[in-house]
Amino acid sequence: MSTLQVTFHGPFLYRFTRSHLEVYAPKCPGHTAALFTAKNEIPLTGRHRMGNSRCYRLTGPVFAPPNPAPPVRFHDPYETILDATKAAKPVFHLAHFCLIAPLPQIVVPLLPSDVEVVDNSTPPGTPTGKLRSLATGLRFYYEADLAQNLMFTLDGSTAPAWMSDFDAPALDHEFADVEVRYASVTPELEEHLDALQCFDRIAALAGLDQWLSFENPSKPHGAQPYFRSGADCRTPILTIR
Repeated sequence: MSTLQVTFHGPFLYRFTRSHLEVYAPKCPGHTAALFTAKNEIPLTGRHRMGNSRCYRLTGPVFAPPNPAPPVRFHDPYETILDATKAAKPVFHLAHFCLIAPLPQIVVPLLPSDVEVVDNSTPPGTPTGKLRSLATGLRFYYEADLAQNLMFTLDGSTAPAWMSDFDAPALDHEFADVEVRYASVTPELEEHLDALQCFDRIAALAGLDQWLSFENPSKPHGAQPYFRSGADCRTPILTIR
């Protein structure tokens, strides 16, 4: 069996249900989203309000999960995936858009960032300076039949937005990838401002009173200014399982 890899970069809230995966994008100003394969790309647009009803779906006969499907496996030995399941009270209508996909077989965290998540519901509600590495993206692995099509649809549409096939190379194990990216149109410049704002909006989606701190007592000025040439702010993502 072949492998399909689906990668998400950017600020997202992920909800794993028994039957499928829901990915919610917060309303981050100046951010744009798109889905890419080796042969296609399409923008993902949202709604100013009730974005949870602006729902895209990844479907198609390319997905060939084992039957019965095993539980989703999170390969996260360093516990970098921030799990909000116990405290979350989701407010999904605050989303910019939603994307639904089949449940993957394996989940892998990406691009950890050193940061502290401050929880206002737990005293003292101020930064301690204890940073931890938290994933800023997720990668999903699916058992797949790459001779079949991937379908991308929008709820309410009468036809797929497009159908993608894969020119998988002739390797010992065939492999193809899909990428979803949600990022600012301008680079992240200093003091993680974009990351701070994006996490505020992810936390609001999850119904959490939490915020980020990059303050590091070992640095002479606390938060360390930086320049990142890419537009991905690398804010931690949240999951609900």
